[in-house]
Amino acid sequence: MNAGLDDLEYSADAQAARFILYQGLNEINLIVEDIDREYIYETIFKRMLGEQYNISTIFAAGGKPAVKDRYYEFGKKTNGIQNFYIVDGDFDRYIHQSDMITDSCFIYLKTYNIENYFIDEKACIQFAKGHLKCLDDVVIEKVSFNSWKERIVSESSKLFLCYCFIQKFYPQKENVSRAPFLFLDEKTGFEKNNAYQKYWNEEILVLDSDAKNKINEIDETYKSIHGSNYFNLICGKFLLDSLCAYLRNLFKASYNKEDFKWHLINHFDITKLDYVKNVILQS
Repeated sequence: MNAGLDDLEYSADAQAARFILYQGLNEINLIVEDIDREYIYETIFKRMLGEQYNISTIFAAGGKPAVKDRYYEFGKKTNGIQNFYIVDGDFDRYIHQSDMITDSCFIYLKTYNIENYFIDEKACIQFAKGHLKCLDDVVIEKVSFNSWKERIVSESSKLFLCYCFIQKFYPQKENVSRAPFLFLDEKTGFEKNNAYQKYWNEEILVLDSDAKNKINEIDETYKSIHGSNYFNLICGKFLLDSLCAYLRNLFKASYNKEDFKWHLINHFDITKLDYVKNVILQS
């Protein structure tokens, strides 16, 4: 049976060919990692740039290595059109600095991934108001967004330093892709049953007796870049799962996670991405 158009559309070679075929439709070209999430990036960049540029399509390469391949293949411009490559920050700044591409058109997010930007107080309060049906001051007090954020970041920083260590020294082992609710309580959104310490005792120390010293070095590298706030270290998807569980407990009712996420995408403070916007406008 011949492969259908949908099957061919997302192969690496097909993505590269699509990039060439779509030339002339965009005033700038945006190349991102995530296939099937082009609509999210389109929404974000239209919010960011308004009507300043016509962007008819977003090019999803299928992972950071594939975005790098497109960069090496097409460079800064294609047929006079400026190319911008947007990738997750991940752990690169702390463990893979030498592998990072240094070029103004190749933009590493300052956070772990794009989802970190969705974690936004005003957007969250706006969503919660429709469920709690209270006046703003009451909603803000009930949600206590900053208290949630400070607690989950403090708790999960231990886990993500371990993940960063594994990514650097044992990349063949599963790390960030592990299910969030192995560590998060589904009712509260916070750490469950001392899960991080158990992970440290039962897996990290068993893996490497020198893990503590190695993680301390990673920790110092992180702090030299971001200080003592670990928000940028933690995967935004993990934080979003925590926030969803936390709000579900607060509302005492279920709600659609994807609807919540879509609300955040359309209402988070877009100025948090001004550093990306400025690169584009100044090129």
